[in-house]
Amino acid sequence: MEDKLPAGQLVELVVTDLNYTEDGFATGVLVRGQGLMLYEKIDLNSYPSVNDFTGESSVVNDGDRATIVRFVGRPVQVQKDPRWFKYDVYEIYVAGSIRQIFRQNIKPIFES
Repeated sequence: MEDKLPAGQLVELVVTDLNYTEDGFATGVLVRGQGLMLYEKIDLNSYPSVNDFTGESSVVNDGDRATIVRFVGRPVQVQKDPRWFKYDVYEIYVAGSIRQIFRQNIKPIFES
């Protein structure tokens, strides 16, 4: 079982070859095969469907660092079983912008 990440948690973005889940659902759009396009909002009521990603966007790359702003939730069409944590959506602060991202694409950084 995966615990929710707290606000203020520093994370590293993991995007290479991870714009789809093993179930075949998109977690974003790869841009030039190098980065992942993130948006201001992921529609939790309609995901997975078309037009789930809305608002301003920006491209992030593997290894970029971000800070968790808040846990947003899990799409209503995705099972609530804890093993589906990869679909949990977080709001992050990255490169001066607030964006939403799936848990699959972030890795907590624990500094000593």
